[in-house]
Formats: sequence, C-alpha cells, structure tokens
Amino acid sequence: METRVKSNPALADQINAIFEWHIQKDGKTAAVWTVDLKSKPGSVRQGAAQGDKPGCTFIVDDDDCVLMATGKLNPQQAFMKGKLKIKGNIMLSQKLAGLFQQQAKL
Repeated sequence: METRVKSNPALADQINAIFEWHIQKDGKTAAVWTVDLKSKPGSVRQGAAQGDKPGCTFIVDDDDCVLMATGKLNPQQAFMKGKLKIKGNIMLSQKLAGLFQQQAKL
C-alpha cells in the first residue's frame, strides 16, 4: 500500500481522508497503521493518526489483511462476513477500495 501511495501523489487530492488500520493477531491489536491521504503527497506510517482524527478505522485480523492486500479476499466480502470491521465514515472505505484493487495487480 505504501508503494502505491508514494507512486501516485494525486491520491491525496482524490481521496482527502485519513484512515487507521488496527491489525489484530489472536484477537488483540498487534499493530496500528495510518494511511494519510489528506496531507499531500500522502503517506503510510506505523502508529496511530496524529493531529487530525481518522475519518475511517479498519479492524482486521493479520491473515485477512494479507489476503486483502494480495487480492485473494475482496474487502467488501470481508466486511459482509465480519472479517473486516469499520468504524467511522463507512463511505470513505469505498474510496480506499481502488487502492487495494490496484495494489493486488502487482
């Protein structure tokens, strides 16, 4: 995901939001990542969002996150099956779906 954000700085203009990922292992948060597509040129970094609150927070198991990133698990299907939980503005999650689809092609 970081490679995609760095290679396309226009994403910040298109998406204009901050996302936070809570990656879980065995039901406990193992890592938190912030995808900032509000500040140009956009960034991906480990840790909770600083300054602005995230517009959308994703909570997902580590294994399912890998499957989504590699295109083996559709994020919408993961959400419908309860494998992906979303807090905040759920409509923002739709903007980020394109990032996964493009990333999965790599």
